[in-house]
Amino acid sequence: MSTSVETPRDLVERLFQGLPSRDADRFAALLDPEVVFEMPFPIPGEPTRIEGREQVRAYLASRWSAMPGVEVHGIRPQIHETTDPELLVVENDVDVTRPGGERGWFRSSINVVRVRNGLVTLFRDYMDTGRILAIRQSKQG
Repeated sequence: MSTSVETPRDLVERLFQGLPSRDADRFAALLDPEVVFEMPFPIPGEPTRIEGREQVRAYLASRWSAMPGVEVHGIRPQIHETTDPELLVVENDVDVTRPGGERGWFRSSINVVRVRNGLVTLFRDYMDTGRILAIRQSKQG
């Protein structure tokens, strides 16, 4: 009989495996109801902090649907454990096709993720806002 318990690293791996689908419900299912989602360097006009699972779900659904010309094929997360067993740092390489058909891998963000009691309680997204803005501008042009 297996009594394996999912570790914080296991949960973070599962979280990032689901990201290419851009399914906000799937992402939010792994969040604590009181999760804090922070973007210290946001895209102009976007929030720096969102509190609560449902608010994060709504934000991500809106953000991901606003980029219909962008297709995510895969994500290679490099997960780094810290001396705090609940806190992980994740470097993300993303395989994406941009509007106009250009496809390639790029480093999209660094994330700090805290997992407590089997759910994500903090997701801090240090995203490459310059690259995201360039993608959005190419979509508009």
